Amino acid sequence: MLYAKVNENGEIIDVATSQSDDYSLLVAPNEPTVASILESKFTATSTSTQEMLSNSDTDMMRILEDLIDLLSEKRLIQFTELPLPAQKKILGRKWVRGVHSSQDDSLMVDDHYEKGGDDSLI
Repeated sequence: MLYAKVNENGEIIDVATSQSDDYSLLVAPNEPTVASILESKFTATSTSTQEMLSNSDTDMMRILEDLIDLLSEKRLIQFTELPLPAQKKILGRKWVRGVHSSQDDSLMVDDHYEKGGDDSLI
């Protein structure tokens, strides 16, 4: 997702990958003005497409987590159908996100993990 910063005339003057007060307008990357700004950013700075992909990985991970939650809530999939390593990573991220945002996700932890079992959530 790209967000644009506009001037007082409503013209797009810059774009960013995250939304903020200044960058609030959602725009398509193939819009001519946006494409031109992106092209100039690639040539003017050392920002590479790989860096842009890396920066958007966190956002994509959150989208995937939300999608898995939605599919589970609608009972289209069962969380336990995911491979065990995927379950652990998702639960670990949920826990860390809860701690980071001071929210209690109240994840249930199996006694096996509390007793120092080989499997860790993170």
